[in-house]
Amino acid sequence: MSTSLVLPWHAPLSADARQRFAQLGSVEFFDSDQVVIAMDSVETHLFLVEDGEVEVQLPDDTKIRLRSGDLIGEMAFIENSPRRNTIVSRAPSRLRRIDRLELMTAFATDPTVLRTVLETLSGLRESAMGEDTSLAATAAHFSAALSAESLRHRAVHHPYLKALAEGTFPDTRWALADFARHYYGYSRHFPRYLTTVISRLENPAHRRGLLENLTEESGVYSEQELEKLATFGVKREWIDGLPHPILFQRFSTAIGVVRDESPELDQVVCWREMFLSTLSTGSPAEALGALGLGTENIVRTIYGSFVKAIERLGDLDPRDTVFFPLHTAVDDHHQGTLQAVSTDFAVTAEGRSGLRRGMLKALSLRAGFWDWLYERAMNPSRASEVL
Repeated sequence: MSTSLVLPWHAPLSADARQRFAQLGSVEFFDSDQVVIAMDSVETHLFLVEDGEVEVQLPDDTKIRLRSGDLIGEMAFIENSPRRNTIVSRAPSRLRRIDRLELMTAFATDPTVLRTVLETLSGLRESAMGEDTSLAATAAHFSAALSAESLRHRAVHHPYLKALAEGTFPDTRWALADFARHYYGYSRHFPRYLTTVISRLENPAHRRGLLENLTEESGVYSEQELEKLATFGVKREWIDGLPHPILFQRFSTAIGVVRDESPELDQVVCWREMFLSTLSTGSPAEALGALGLGTENIVRTIYGSFVKAIERLGDLDPRDTVFFPLHTAVDDHHQGTLQAVSTDFAVTAEGRSGLRRGMLKALSLRAGFWDWLYERAMNPSRASEVL
């Protein structure tokens, strides 16, 4: 193949990057009706069609013909996942095989070019999914259904949250202080949860979306976001440049929590470590399900109970409790980002299974934590006895 040939998907690449890409890999020949890629095979190379014709056979019996200049296998290449379709040569064909590691190594010294190459391949993947509208629609429907399922979970409609909202605990102030004291051991690690999931993602676009969430967790907001928050009574000077753990600590101090050198209770440590284990050792889809569908998706709803409890007290400065309206007012941006990434993973049966499994693990862990806090708040004098 001529290194000067400009293919349709070459547009974002520089001339040097095109030439380097064209020199990668090795040529393989396929006869008519020979399988080039088998569905569900675990391989991460892609092929560039230099001559001939191949046919992509989709699960719904749709067939797509690809010819000279087209790439095949870019989905598994990008996602590091099993093949979704069978691809067969329909004429004697010459294909250039490019292995994933070879491409990553070839552009490793120039991260900017590597990112452009990967984003170009991601664009081809998204375009291919757009052609298979039934697959994309099914993935979106499944992701939306999981989101709705998470909001019906006991962790979201727990007696603990109801008692906070309705003011039925013996001492709401004590309950809020107890929450602040122990929840901090989980919430202050949220940037760590995000970075753990980011490290599990292969797709640069997915990582980029979560990096934006991480930026906001660090207290950096766009002007548009600050203006929107202002309409909910959240003043710029209360939050700008302040990481969310600092905002939560501010609430803790206002509600009367005094931090000392006392070790964290086992219930807090167990929740955090089990959640982190899901994020770090489960599949990437499971990690997304836990952090997105099972956590960020419900934050806006569950924190509403705390807003009501704080309003019921009536003597805390809004500046000191801004952590909660910050999340209930406009946290839909975080939810939307994670929902979109989850939808991409929901195009495979394995991805769908992992998303739901991770979601249920996160929700079950949170429900267990609410159980513990609920028993403590119902009888503060015997809180130390609650297991």
